[in-house]
Amino acid sequence: MAVRPGEDGKHVTFCRICEAFCGLVANVENGRITSIEPDRDNPHSQGHVCVKGVSFDKVVHDPDRVLRPLKRTGGPGEFSPVEWGEALDDIATRLGTIIERDGSEAVAFYLGNPSSYATDAVLAHGGFMKAIGSGKGYSPGSQDSNARVTANFALFGTAMLNAFPDLPRCDFLLVFGANPLVSNGSILFAPRLRHDLDAIAARGRVVVVDPRRTETARRYEHLAIRPNGDVWLLLAMLKSLFENDLVDRAAVMTHADGLAAIEEELRTVDMMLAAERAGIDADDIRELARAFAAAGAAAAYGRVGICRGPFATLTNCLVTILNIVTGNFGSRPGGTVFGHRVMAGQERGRFGGHGESASRIGGIPSVARFHAGAVMADDMLEPGEGQVKAFMLTAGNPLLSAPGGTRLAEALEQLELFVSFDLYVNETARYADYVLPVPTFFEREDVPFMGMNILIRPFLQYSDAVLPPQGDSRHEHEIWREIIERMGLVWPSRGENGPSGKPGLDHVDRLLRSGPVGEDALGADGWSLQRLVEFPHGVLVDTTDPTTEPWWERLGHPEKRVQLYHPMIAAEFARLREEWAEPPELALIGKRDIRSINSWMHNVEGLVRSQKPVLTVHPDDAERIGLGEGDEARLASDVGELLVRIAISDEVRQGTLCYPHGWGHGGGWTRANAAPGDNINLLLGQGPEAVEFVSGTTLMDGIPVTLERVESSTKAPERQTATQG
Repeated sequence: MAVRPGEDGKHVTFCRICEAFCGLVANVENGRITSIEPDRDNPHSQGHVCVKGVSFDKVVHDPDRVLRPLKRTGGPGEFSPVEWGEALDDIATRLGTIIERDGSEAVAFYLGNPSSYATDAVLAHGGFMKAIGSGKGYSPGSQDSNARVTANFALFGTAMLNAFPDLPRCDFLLVFGANPLVSNGSILFAPRLRHDLDAIAARGRVVVVDPRRTETARRYEHLAIRPNGDVWLLLAMLKSLFENDLVDRAAVMTHADGLAAIEEELRTVDMMLAAERAGIDADDIRELARAFAAAGAAAAYGRVGICRGPFATLTNCLVTILNIVTGNFGSRPGGTVFGHRVMAGQERGRFGGHGESASRIGGIPSVARFHAGAVMADDMLEPGEGQVKAFMLTAGNPLLSAPGGTRLAEALEQLELFVSFDLYVNETARYADYVLPVPTFFEREDVPFMGMNILIRPFLQYSDAVLPPQGDSRHEHEIWREIIERMGLVWPSRGENGPSGKPGLDHVDRLLRSGPVGEDALGADGWSLQRLVEFPHGVLVDTTDPTTEPWWERLGHPEKRVQLYHPMIAAEFARLREEWAEPPELALIGKRDIRSINSWMHNVEGLVRSQKPVLTVHPDDAERIGLGEGDEARLASDVGELLVRIAISDEVRQGTLCYPHGWGHGGGWTRANAAPGDNINLLLGQGPEAVEFVSGTTLMDGIPVTLERVESSTKAPERQTATQG
């Protein structure tokens, strides 16, 4: 018999830090998690887990964790405990006053990554915004995935229909700007990625295109490219394919429109010039294109590294176009597929499209119902109709993850109401009127809901909570509903009153039961949450091979065809010709560490003690500037400057600088505040001019910077953090 939440024993569960959803076993003694180990009986992750997952008990039982509602009583970061009833009464009253006076668009929300993988938090959050009639949302998407989502919308007609490599059958994987051995597969539901990539490399090739020789690139083949040069590499590859008659025209014409227009665009591309702009020899590009086309089962995949530059949407479109014109899309095993379906409603995007609304500042189109983070501060500061007066922040820290932390701090400080739902008083929550404690994922019953539309190997799991909510923390759906009730509004029903009585999960249960592997379709052999309880380690399920299905029926375009030259894509081709600029002498890119997840696990001693955020500089650049290992240097952009420590390595190509994000702590967490490093996002621009307009993407990678040595006699400026201002 399974142990109940909080009982001593081994609790089978799964991680919800990222979309890998690795299986875990949590050992509980005397109401506390004493250790965490990988679940070797989980048929999907098979014992794989990263260091963050097995360290998460340190978050659950962190002395700095918020376990009682806090009310601000003075300056930023000054809080006192408050009773739930008092806090919720005040929040409801102030929200009601703001909405009655200024309308519902005066209320904005922010949904951060830590809640994105918690089913009840995501669904309840949407229910609250629907109840008050506000659609003004922000998220980390414009710092992470908006370009990919916008490309989906242009090509497929729906924003959240993601295509990804058929890893088990792929023979040639071409990776653009991704580091899957560290990210655990962003927008991939494949926890054993190293095993998948090793198998592909054994059958054929794994080639990683990146300005940095990442952990993934070190293990396989590396093609060092200039920052933001991917768009030119892809154009040159496509041009070579057309010139050498390596395009599978029959496959393209069956399910896609716009091939002739793409071919016409490529005629304007000068091969040698494109190669120079990519920083890769033209002959190497031709050979790469030929090998990709000849592989037979090839897939190109891109992630964050091609999602944060000035032509990010076009780059992401070109990755998919490369897959399509070589016949490696939809119907070819080992190519790029839409994935297995396990729930009803996955045929069409259910999370919004593109341009359904526009930002009040700059008129930037929304993407999947969220607005560009680069204009969030202006939306709070600029007077006028729709000015944000109340801000509801769920599991986010935009002062460290979004651009322009100092201006955002100013904006947060003048809000009439700011409420943060979080585990910590982080750098952003310091400015809140209330910080409300919520459970960690070990205190939630859940399914890997956000991964169920990106399944390479169809997998299902249900996990009960390991512990009851700690301290006085409450689930988001309880908090939102109580606020709505106090405001005299009606909570929108989404079928929560189902057989399990679990808000949010009953909605998922209905989608699962009525889907292709559900009990409505398969009877006793079908799946429901009730049946999943009997399989605590999860199950791999049988579904139709997506390459044999009419995958085009899942497209959102009325004609059910991929649009290779959608007007949005045509406009981006024109903008590339008009606005492309010569690369800077020094360009800054980001870096991911397996021990970090943005900014929110830096209070765990075992994770941060070996992390030393430094600026990686190529030896030739270091020699030219006069820098040595460990020196202090001034790193500056057009909008700010930081003092950084130098690490010299040829893992970055000449002209490329690399620094991790999520540092520069100054919140209510002791260990994180003591960690070295600075907030690199203070160097980013802010406002409409600092984004790729079509996707709202913040320009974060390849930004021009200068670097100079700080002489030992020079007094260093005070360390900058996002809490200044």
